[in-house]
Amino acid sequence: VSVTGEEVQQHLSTEFPQDYDALGGLLTLTLSDPQLSIPAQGQRLMLGVDAKAASGGGAATPIGRLWLSSGLRFDPQRRALLLDQPALDRIDTASPGQEVDGRTQMLINLWLSDYAQKEPLYQLDSATTALLGDLQVVSTTIENGRVVVRFNRDIGAVPDLK
Repeated sequence: VSVTGEEVQQHLSTEFPQDYDALGGLLTLTLSDPQLSIPAQGQRLMLGVDAKAASGGGAATPIGRLWLSSGLRFDPQRRALLLDQPALDRIDTASPGQEVDGRTQMLINLWLSDYAQKEPLYQLDSATTALLGDLQVVSTTIENGRVVVRFNRDIGAVPDLK
C-alpha cells in the first residue's frame, strides 16, 4: 500500500493547530500550518510547522518555522504511520537576529518526542483497515516520493485493496 504526500498532508491539515502544554501548563507551544515534503530519494520526510510559545498563561510569542526530518514507523494497533527518530533540523526565527533560548528549545524537543510517540501522521481509514484483516506490516519506507507499507503477504490476494 502506498500513500502520497498529498494524502498525508490532508490528514495533517485536519490535526493542526495544536497546543502542547509542558510542566503542568507553565509552558505552552502552539503549532500550526504543517507543510509536509516527501523526497523522491532517501528515507526521511521533511515537516515544517509554525510555532509560538507562551509561559505562565501569558501571550504567545512567535518562535518561527520549525523544520524537522524523520523516518516513519507503522503502529499496527492503531494502523497508523508515526514519526520515527525525528530530528529538529533548523528553526527559521520569526524575527531577524532572534535566538531561541534554552527553555524554548527544551519545549520544542519535549513536543517532538511526545508527538512522535502519540500522534499519527496518517491513519488508515476503517474500510482499508477492515480489508487488511490479519495482514502484518513488514516494513515502512519512502520510495519515489511516496510512503510504501509492505505486508507479510501479497495484498493482491485481498479483495478490493489496491
